[in-house]
Amino acid sequence: MESSPSLVEGLTLLSDALDDPITDLQAVLSVLTDDLAVAIPSYLGLTVILHVQDDSVIVSTLDAGPEDVQASLLLPLSPSGSIEITGSVAFYSGTGGAFIDLADDAKWIFNLDGPPVLDAHLPVGGSDAGGIHGLTALSDLNQAIGVLVEDGHTPHDAHTELRRRAHRDGQSVPAAAARLLGTLARSQIVTDN
Repeated sequence: MESSPSLVEGLTLLSDALDDPITDLQAVLSVLTDDLAVAIPSYLGLTVILHVQDDSVIVSTLDAGPEDVQASLLLPLSPSGSIEITGSVAFYSGTGGAFIDLADDAKWIFNLDGPPVLDAHLPVGGSDAGGIHGLTALSDLNQAIGVLVEDGHTPHDAHTELRRRAHRDGQSVPAAAARLLGTLARSQIVTDN
């Protein structure tokens, strides 16, 4: 498989989008997904994992079941000029060996120190990785942290308090954030009436 210029451009846009939080990540992923679907046999989707402070933010376009995935390509993500890895992006295909050529090109496209990882990150059936799944959950988390900061917590203490609430209630941190925001919304309705 030859790496098409539009695919290389899409991968570069994804890398740039992850460096710039103002970029519309959903639009970049949409364009990249279209390019990957054309370039990769049986392309199924991708998963981006970003490490934001103490949390992992997970954005995925993969709708296929684990039994459908026959090939994967994992690329580390690091901001421009940084040697620290701040996340990863995994691409998935239903055709074995689909990413071999792209893996060779990705090394020079992204100036990687080591080779990309092939087929070592196939999804496992029934697994539900921890972390914040999707941009909506990240937005809820940030809003909940903002609420706690307004209540007098420092940003660090707000993260700690949200994790404490999640542990106390036996739920994930994103669920605790959504619960806090839901409680505020209900109290606002009562106050307005």
